[in-house]
Amino acid sequence: MEKRIQKQLTIGFIFILIIGGLGYGFVDYFFIVEPTCFDGIQNQQEEGVDCGILACGIACEPAIMPLSVVSQKLIEVRPGDYDFVARINNPNSLFGASRIRYELNIGATQRTGTFFVLPGQTRFLIIPGIRVDVLADAILEIKEAEWEKVQIFDDISFSIQRKNYEAVNRNGVFSEFESVVRNNSDFDFDKVEVGIILFSQPESDQLSAGTDNIVAVNRTDIRTFLSRTERGFRVSWPTELPETIRQDVEVLTNVFENANFIRRYGTQERFQKYY
Repeated sequence: MEKRIQKQLTIGFIFILIIGGLGYGFVDYFFIVEPTCFDGIQNQQEEGVDCGILACGIACEPAIMPLSVVSQKLIEVRPGDYDFVARINNPNSLFGASRIRYELNIGATQRTGTFFVLPGQTRFLIIPGIRVDVLADAILEIKEAEWEKVQIFDDISFSIQRKNYEAVNRNGVFSEFESVVRNNSDFDFDKVEVGIILFSQPESDQLSAGTDNIVAVNRTDIRTFLSRTERGFRVSWPTELPETIRQDVEVLTNVFENANFIRRYGTQERFQKYY
């Protein structure tokens, strides 16, 4: 009797082991997802999507932080006619945005558009010529950004050779600014954006980092800007401006857009490298 019971127990134990093994295999096959580091899913010991030192042997990229509007100002040029300026900061040191869509609302008036920003850059966003029937608070919203990770930028720089601001009164122009920009790089560019910012306080003033002391802004483009050459430009305002102490010129080009790059040393090639 005891041998019979022992035999039954042994058979039952073996049966349980077989069923358990089959059940574990079923669960493991259908429900347990192994870290593959290329499946586009964060699983197991992955610290991010397909990354992590323990799971994949590679560190995860830092999270992309949103752009911040450091300061902004709506400037009255004349009754009902306004210019808008904002300082935009990109806190990401590895990522820039090739195309950022914004929406500016001033009461019932809406303006939309796009701009770009480099890794770690703080830049001006200038929106001139806004017609506002009923003045209200300006609300700037960053709607979406197309992020790009950039490893190396070739040496791209522009310098201001000379500049001049003066109050004039001719043909409806009351204030005028002109300057000469030099393309110091080895690249020819299809389009370079130029922003002009006039301040009422010197650079050492504590407000210079914001927009409170800005009295006027304007913008223009330089097209087909050849390497190692100089180009002049002129902008104007249809009204006499308050006294300006400082005039800044911000020169930018979209390094993410290869169509913007014409040539380097006679050949066309990419001028930015991606990871």
